[in-house]
Amino acid sequence: MKIRVLTILFLAFLSCKNATEKETEQIQIAVDSTKLKINATEKQIKKIKPELEFQKISEIIKTNFGTKNPEFKEVYKPLEMEYYTIIDSSKVISFKRYSEFLIIEFENQTNSDVEFKKIKTIAEKSLKDKKELFDYYGVFSKGGISFNKADKWIIAHLLRCNMYPKDYKIDKKFTSELEKLDSEIDWIRSYCGWGKMEIK
Repeated sequence: MKIRVLTILFLAFLSCKNATEKETEQIQIAVDSTKLKINATEKQIKKIKPELEFQKISEIIKTNFGTKNPEFKEVYKPLEMEYYTIIDSSKVISFKRYSEFLIIEFENQTNSDVEFKKIKTIAEKSLKDKKELFDYYGVFSKGGISFNKADKWIIAHLLRCNMYPKDYKIDKKFTSELEKLDSEIDWIRSYCGWGKMEIK
C-alpha cells in the first residue's frame, strides 16, 4: 500500500514538473516572438521615408526665384485637359498653378513615378524626332519648360524664349535644390523652340 501511495505521489510530482517546464517554455517562446515582432517593426519603420511636405518645395520656389508667399490657384481647364492627354487624371489629387509654375500632386510616389515616366517617354522620343512633341504642344511649351518630379509631386516650370542664360541657371539651381531633399528626384528640361532637350 505504501509503495502504491509513493508511486502515485512520484507520478504526480513528475506531471507537475513537466507542466511547469512547458509553461516556462511557452512563456519564453511568447517573449521571443514579441521581441522578433518588435525588431521587425523597427526595421520596417527605418525603411519608410517620411512623405515630402509641399512646404519644403514652396520654400525652395520662394528662395530660388525671389517670390513672396506663393498663392496656388486652380489650373485653367484647357491646360489641365492638355496634361490629361498624357497622364491619368484619376491619380491626380490636385493640380494647381502659381505664376509660371504648375504643381501636380498624386496620391503617392508610385503614382507620380508612373505618370512622370509617360512624360519622360515622349521627351526621350523627341530626341530623335521633334515631331513627337507636336501632339503635346500644351504640355511641352514651345517657349521651353522644366519638369521636376519630387516624391509625389510633379513641378512644371514654364520657361520663355527671351530668357537670359542666367535665367536658365536659376532654373537648374531649382532642380539642384530639390535634389538636396531626402526624396526621389527626376527631371526633364526643354529649351525655346524645342531646340534642346535635357533629360536626367
